[in-house]
Amino acid sequence: MIAISSLRRAAIAPANAVARRHLSFACASSVNKLNDIFEQYRQENYSQEFPGRFQKDIVKAATINSPSTRQLAVSADGIEHVLQNIGMNDRIARSEIDEIVSELGECPHGFDEKSTCAISADQMLRLMSKNWA
Repeated sequence: MIAISSLRRAAIAPANAVARRHLSFACASSVNKLNDIFEQYRQENYSQEFPGRFQKDIVKAATINSPSTRQLAVSADGIEHVLQNIGMNDRIARSEIDEIVSELGECPHGFDEKSTCAISADQMLRLMSKNWA
């Protein structure tokens, strides 16, 4: 009985696992570029801090500067504001940021503009920890 029960759980486990999102090549390249930008800034300015602390600070700053009706959401505007503050806004195009947010996030129905899309703070943390693929 125990063996059957554990086999049943093992068979069900993959179905319950969270499916990973498959990104387009363009979005994956943009995510890598954004991560490289943040990592360079972290090494130069947050070298004494744990990477997780840096990531949380970036997400917090992006969340505060994101005009959204959802609490703890990060918009393309929020990411762009952070990049401007750290002097790295010339390293990635706004269209690439919009691509990331629109592909990974949620966009309100009836809106054509990608600037209204947002990702959750948790999604942004996973994106920065390279646990998004």
